[in-house]
Amino acid sequence: MPEIFQWLWAWLDAFLIGPYRWPAGAMAGWWLGTSLLAIWATLLGELTMAVGRRVNRRRVTAANDEVTRMHQASINALRQSDKAAWRGINRLGNEAVGKAFFLQVAMGAGSLWPAFMALGWLGARFEGVALAVPLFTDNYIAGFLLCYLPCRLLLAVAKKLWTKRR
Repeated sequence: MPEIFQWLWAWLDAFLIGPYRWPAGAMAGWWLGTSLLAIWATLLGELTMAVGRRVNRRRVTAANDEVTRMHQASINALRQSDKAAWRGINRLGNEAVGKAFFLQVAMGAGSLWPAFMALGWLGARFEGVALAVPLFTDNYIAGFLLCYLPCRLLLAVAKKLWTKRR
């Protein structure tokens, strides 16, 4: 492994393990560290998605405009009782919807990579360590998900409230 990656891994490991060592109790440290890791993963994922939206803004707008255009053309064909044109336009419209949908899915999936990186780090650090996670025993993944999923839900609610407020 190149020296820069070793240095980066050592620095990142020291940064991430810090909150686990702050409290005196092991379980309190586990929950504090994992909660902060989940918050950081959520925020980094959201930042990644915002950058992706910014970079792909024209492409997403064009795909959504194409869906709207195909929808209007389909309705116009129906109004004119042109079944053959309607079928052709619907076929093209389905392709446009698929393109727009998968573009949105790809950008949304881009927000999840920090969670997988966090799980990888947790695995490197806590694999084989017996954890007393309520309802789940010996499973760092369950503990992380118990912290990560509420973070994602709270962020979604906060974003919705923020957009309503504006």
